[in-house]
Amino acid sequence: MFLRIDMKCFAAAAMGFAAAIAAPPALADEAAEQYVAAILLEAEPALMSPDEAVRFNGIARLVDKYVDMRRIGMFSLGQYARQMTTAQRQEYLALFERYATDIYQDILSDYSGQALKVVGSVVRSERDIIVNSKVADPRPGSEFAKVTVHWRVYRDRQGAMSIVDAGADQIWLAIEQRGEFTSVIANNGGGSQGIDVLIAELRARLGD
Repeated sequence: MFLRIDMKCFAAAAMGFAAAIAAPPALADEAAEQYVAAILLEAEPALMSPDEAVRFNGIARLVDKYVDMRRIGMFSLGQYARQMTTAQRQEYLALFERYATDIYQDILSDYSGQALKVVGSVVRSERDIIVNSKVADPRPGSEFAKVTVHWRVYRDRQGAMSIVDAGADQIWLAIEQRGEFTSVIANNGGGSQGIDVLIAELRARLGD
């Protein structure tokens, strides 16, 4: 079965995992924080809309604008990314973009009616920054009040930034997808054969 994350389960599992790891170094990147803050501000009209279609369309537009789907899609294949044919790569990346967009829509829709605000960042390297956010004004009793939502920002050599992963309390979507996808490929002969099975399952998941 493919990864389809329910944010409630995602957050609950994350809290237990986060308690077992050491805190990251206290470094920050103001430019990356401003980049994510601008995205979250742009996302507010969609997240605040009571209309599901408006929310989903708004989130899809933001994902298309700011998320580097090619980079995430290739990362999700692990070692098998180098074993794809050109035709497989083209079909896979087109399917992956739709599939991953669905996941972002589902997860971010759990925050409908609530705004997210940036609360800090951690510099992993010059090109790899994690920006943290929380619900700005959580509703009384909100299950997401204490959840930290992470945005992994990639900065290229020219200084341009993009989102390359998202997560909650140290559990990351792309890493979860990588484990799921590489398992499907490995369990179905590996290499080009296994990649064909992954592509077929993505088609089925998307209703193609």
